[in-house]
Amino acid sequence: MHQRAGSAPTGVAEHAISAHLQDNVDYVNDLIGIGTSWDILAKPFEFGDIKMVSYVTNGFFLTMNMVLILENLQANVVTFKQQHQESFTLDELIDYLNKHIAFVQVQPVPKMADAIRFILSGPLITFLEGFDQALLIDTRIYPMRSITLPTTEHVVRGPHDGFTETMLMNTALIRRRLRDPRLRVELMQIGKRSQTDVSLMYLKDVADPQRVNEIRQRLKSVQSDSMTMGEQQLTDIIGHVKWNPYPIVRYTERPDIASAALLEGQIVIVLDTTAEVIIAPVTFFQHLQNPQEYHSYPLVGTYLRWVILVSVLVSIFLPGLFLLVNDYPQSVPKALSFFIAQHGDPLPLWAELLVAEIALDMLRLAILNTPSILGSSVSIVAALLFSQFASKIQLLQPEVLVYMGFVVISQYATSSFELGSANQISRMWILGWTAVLGTLGFVIGAGSWLLLLIFTRSFGVPYFWPLLPFRWRDGLDDIVMRRPSEDLHGIPDILRRRSKA
Repeated sequence: MHQRAGSAPTGVAEHAISAHLQDNVDYVNDLIGIGTSWDILAKPFEFGDIKMVSYVTNGFFLTMNMVLILENLQANVVTFKQQHQESFTLDELIDYLNKHIAFVQVQPVPKMADAIRFILSGPLITFLEGFDQALLIDTRIYPMRSITLPTTEHVVRGPHDGFTETMLMNTALIRRRLRDPRLRVELMQIGKRSQTDVSLMYLKDVADPQRVNEIRQRLKSVQSDSMTMGEQQLTDIIGHVKWNPYPIVRYTERPDIASAALLEGQIVIVLDTTAEVIIAPVTFFQHLQNPQEYHSYPLVGTYLRWVILVSVLVSIFLPGLFLLVNDYPQSVPKALSFFIAQHGDPLPLWAELLVAEIALDMLRLAILNTPSILGSSVSIVAALLFSQFASKIQLLQPEVLVYMGFVVISQYATSSFELGSANQISRMWILGWTAVLGTLGFVIGAGSWLLLLIFTRSFGVPYFWPLLPFRWRDGLDDIVMRRPSEDLHGIPDILRRRSKA
C-alpha cells in the first residue's frame, strides 16, 4: 500500500475562481468527473435572475433536509434580489442568508482548491454568475455508527462510551467532559489526495506551547497522499518511526482517558475516520495505566497496578529465564523444580519455545480472521492441538505449553495492545540471545532492551521517565501507587510548561 506524494492533480491550488460561471463549471466538471462519477451531483439554478450551479456529494446529506434548504435558499435569494435592484456584493448576500436561512452555516469560499475540497467533504458549494468566490452552505451529515463500548480498555464500573469513526462526534465526547474555555481544537487537513480532517486538541494554559507547536508543524508537514490507513500511518510519519517496536504515542477509544491526558498536559490528535485518538507524548509507564485502576478504591487500584507491572516483566523475561534455568538444572533449588523441563524431545528447548510462540500467534491471527460463526470451531481445534497432540508427538513439552500460555496471558494483561506487541518482540530478542550465549546472552539481551528504552524519546520526552532520569516525587511514586483522588498532583513534572529562555 504505497501512498507517496506526487501523483495528486496539479494546478488546483493555483486555479482561481472566475467571475464567469461557465468557466468555473467547465473546470470543476472536468476535475471531479461530473458525468462519470454518479455520486457527485451538479444542479443549475436561477433564483431571482441570479444564475448559479450547486455541487454536493450524494450520501453526505438527508434528502428532505436538502429540499427544505433549497426552498428556503430560493425564497431568500428572491427576496434579497428584490431589495437590491442595483448591484450588490457577495458579502452582502452571505450576511443576508446567514440571518434568514434556518439552522445552517453560510460562508464565502475564495479559493478553488478549498471549493473542491468542500465539495468532496459534504457541504453544498454554489458558484454564482458575476462573483469570483463560491458560496458554502453546510448541509453535511456524515454516515456514522452509534456510540458503542470500546473494544479494549474495558472497565467494570465507569463510563462505557467509546469513540466512533466521526471526528465531530469524538471531539464532542471530549468537550462534554472538559467544558473549559481554554480547551483548543485546531482543525487542519492532511493527505494530498484524501484531505483527511485532523483536530489538534490541547489545554492552552496546561500544555507546553513549544511541544504543541512542534506537533502542529509535524502535522502540517505531512507529505503523504492519504491517511487511509488511519492513526498508525499518521504516527509513523509525525513520530519518524523506524524499527523501534515501542509505541511513542498512546491510542485510546475512551473519551475519559483522552480528557485526563489533556488535563496532564498531553496533546490529543483526533483523526477523522478512525475510532481511536492519539495521545502524545507518552512514557513507557503511562502505557501501563489501566482505566480500571481509577474506577476502584486506591488500595485495589494499587494492587492492580502492581499486577500489571509484574505481568509486563513476566511477558518479557520468563521464556529467557526458563531457558537459562534449564541450562543449569543442577543449580535449581528443589522448591523451584517446576522450572525444569524434560529433555527427551527431538527439538532443543529454545526451538520449542520459539515454535510455541509462533503457533500462538498463528492461533491469534486465525481467531481474528475467522468469521464469527466459525470461531468456536477454530478454538476447539486449537485446544485439541495444544492440549494433547503437541505433547503426544513430542513436538512441545507440557512445561513449554504451560509457561508460554502464562506468558501470553501476561502480555495481554496490559490495556495497551501496542506495548504488549513490543514486549513480545523484546521477549523473542532476549530468548534468541540466551539460546546462543547462555547467561551472557541473557545479560546482553536484557541490557540492550534496557538501553533501547533509555534512549527512546517521545516528542522529546524521555521514554523511561521517571525511572531514568529518576524522579520520585510527582514521578515514580505515582507509578507504583494509585493515590487517592484528592492527593493527585495534577501535571507530571516532565510534561509541565517550559519557561521561555
